[in-house]
Amino acid sequence: MYQPELVAILVLLLVPLLAAVLLAVLNRDNLRTGIVGIASAVIIATSLYLAWSALSGPVVIALEYAKQIGVWLFIVEIAVALAIIVLSLKYRRMLPLVLGAVQLLLICIMELFYAESVSMSAAFVVNDFTAIMVLIIGIIGTLICVYALGYMKDYHHHQESVPQRKAYFFAMLFVFLTAMFGIVLSNSLMWILCFWEVTTLCSFLLIGYSKTPEAVTNSFRAVWMNLVGGIAFTLAIISLLNIDPTGSSVLGITDIIHYPDMAALTIPAALIAIAGLTKAAQMPFSSWLTGAMVAPTPVSALLHSSTMVKAGVYLLVVFAPIFSQTAVGTALAFIGLFTFVITSALAISQSNAKKVLAYSTIANLGLITTCAGIGTPTAVLAAILLIIFHAVAKALLFLCVGAVEHRIDSRDIEDMDGLLVRLPLLATMMVIGICGMYLAPFGMLISKWTAVVAFLSAPFGWAFVIMLAFGSALTIFFWTKWLGKLFMRMSGPPAAAAVLHVSEKIPVVVMGALTIVCCIGFIGIIHQFIDPYLTSIYPGYIDTATVAVLDNVLMLGIMFVILAVLIAAAHAGSKSGRTLAPYLCGRGVDEAGRFRGSLGVYKEAKSSNYYLSEYFGEDVLMKPACIISILIIIVMFVLAFLGVMI
Repeated sequence: MYQPELVAILVLLLVPLLAAVLLAVLNRDNLRTGIVGIASAVIIATSLYLAWSALSGPVVIALEYAKQIGVWLFIVEIAVALAIIVLSLKYRRMLPLVLGAVQLLLICIMELFYAESVSMSAAFVVNDFTAIMVLIIGIIGTLICVYALGYMKDYHHHQESVPQRKAYFFAMLFVFLTAMFGIVLSNSLMWILCFWEVTTLCSFLLIGYSKTPEAVTNSFRAVWMNLVGGIAFTLAIISLLNIDPTGSSVLGITDIIHYPDMAALTIPAALIAIAGLTKAAQMPFSSWLTGAMVAPTPVSALLHSSTMVKAGVYLLVVFAPIFSQTAVGTALAFIGLFTFVITSALAISQSNAKKVLAYSTIANLGLITTCAGIGTPTAVLAAILLIIFHAVAKALLFLCVGAVEHRIDSRDIEDMDGLLVRLPLLATMMVIGICGMYLAPFGMLISKWTAVVAFLSAPFGWAFVIMLAFGSALTIFFWTKWLGKLFMRMSGPPAAAAVLHVSEKIPVVVMGALTIVCCIGFIGIIHQFIDPYLTSIYPGYIDTATVAVLDNVLMLGIMFVILAVLIAAAHAGSKSGRTLAPYLCGRGVDEAGRFRGSLGVYKEAKSSNYYLSEYFGEDVLMKPACIISILIIIVMFVLAFLGVMI
């Protein structure tokens, strides 16, 4: 029987894979542009269709040949593990080698001793939350691939020592998209594990693209930390199969969240929590994501916005009902909120824009992790809103930073002063992205308000609210000082005319528009997608959080109009911007803007931000933060073995 939804799912899984093969073989710029453009258009259209189909109810697809597909996916897992082992041997990295061997052994044990008896009720399930993830991957992910067409031309112009391997680069981007679609569309944990490991290998290969010593080191750090999560994921599946050898009630996501004996799932829940923490770069695994900033900017954008780290929080949010009211969930929530506070503080000490974005990403993922650990309907509502608004705003910011870096030869925030005059389009989009991360009426603030509502009814909720308030104050600090730099310029010659590639301009503008559209239409997103999902997994769910949000809609609308006017005025005025001499309280200033200092020497007037590295630097905070988070994880496993419920 013809199933259009199944065709759509197969298109999303196979078209990126086919595009990856063609991109790997056809290494010509004009062909590459055509392949990326056509594949992106097909993926976006199919994502929209599948999301629209899910609005009328969950799409459940059962396959007669599921076991045969499982065998092929097992072969893929073996290939991934062997690739990691071979590369570890080549570069003489013992820890990834050992972890890769352990993962290979566990995969073989799972396949040889458990897979034969496993039955599957549904191969693919597309519910409202899945539809949201499909749209994030399908739209944002493909726009990043389009952006990469122009970016990589400039990248190799600026990085002449890096060998040109664009065919390999673009192929890996599209394999990444296939793996992410596999994670969010698959219903079986065994299938999800395969795609999970593919994302680990792809990120490893992309982070090490330049093959510099720093890139190689950081890529191996990413792979061994994510292998820890992969091993935990595999052990979780094995422990679930020990509960039910057929897997019919514990391997399908739609089945496990309704399992009648939640106490029996505490150990698997703790292992799944570890898998999610590693992929989402939570403490103490956060350093792999900050190290990934050595990769070209499209990789950073892809890792942060629509793939990899989103896979981690997706898994945690999907299993939120299992974490609810358990000691494991409470410990997971504490790890997430502790990560939120610490990485928000670490972002203050950074002037490298990509590192600021990296730490702020980890911080926001920490907040999502906290909501998943609490596991109540309101907390899950906040988590999904955070995923949406973070994806669009952070993708926009990464794309802007990458384009700005190639125009001013710097990614340092201190060099971005006056960008509204120097690069008005990019700066305007950057202002929208920064405002989207922390100011009303943008969605992150709305999401945090919903999180506060959820925290108040959670165990130790008072502590969660205090930590959220403190961490949010830190985020205001680092976002505001960056935003101020975009508006202010002390002196210096005007920037030369900068040309933005069409393949860069289109994704940047579309991403800026998406940020605004999501913020304007968040009520519709809640009612059309999130509420139906919560109703399906929480019997008796009553939408109280939306009412609390609606109380503030008028205020947010007024603030949105004011902000829109300010951005429009700044953008319009930048075309005829003037350079004025700085006011220095009567100090003598010459026509070049320099002031007369000691002994009559004229000096350039400059201003710079506070970074407070002596208080919030990596050397100060990272080590104790890792120790504390490891202790919380140990406590989580102790409580899991005791089967403690709260």
